[in-house]
Amino acid sequence: MVRAVESLAANKAKVLEVGPGPVPFSAATVFVDWQIFPALADKEVHALDINVDRLPFPDQSFDFVYCRHTLEDIYNPFWVCREMARVGRAGYVETPSPIVECCRGVDSGSPNWRGYHHHRYVIWVEDGTLTFIPKYPFIEYLDFGEAEGHMIRMLNSDPMFWNTYFFWDGSLPHRTLNHDQEYQIFVDYGRILVNAVKKSYLHTKQIAARYLTP
Repeated sequence: MVRAVESLAANKAKVLEVGPGPVPFSAATVFVDWQIFPALADKEVHALDINVDRLPFPDQSFDFVYCRHTLEDIYNPFWVCREMARVGRAGYVETPSPIVECCRGVDSGSPNWRGYHHHRYVIWVEDGTLTFIPKYPFIEYLDFGEAEGHMIRMLNSDPMFWNTYFFWDGSLPHRTLNHDQEYQIFVDYGRILVNAVKKSYLHTKQIAARYLTP
């Protein structure tokens, strides 16, 4: 990831960040968020509701679009994915991993619930596609059995396992799994999350080998 950022800066790429919050991406040149945070005071910032508003840029006007820890928080991330793919030629998405969203005690200062209590979606990469499933309250009642211990050990073994990492180029393939369409929540939800954890583990290993190996 560090090498990718250095490459963007060296090539003077036009970079958009969607949802920077108070800590903007160092290589970004333009920002979109719901408000202008102090760290963005001297930057080009467009304040809007990314759940519903069209990004105010022409098609393919950015070399790279960066979106970190935003899609899991909002109610319409699919619109944002389409808009990022419209205005950008390539990009990067990062969210919390299904591993962390299924473990208890990771959200410091919050009740002992699974994952981060305010997140709306669990997100992972499967078959080259950014995959979403709603984070239903039902997740609190699941018994993952032996998988629970495996997930905790993953998080303790390497901080890479805390996140989902997705680079896209040309298009941003994404899909959502919905109750009563792709699965039945009482029958399949736990199984899908365990599969997401396995896929996340394998994908993270691939990302680490590709971008972090000297």
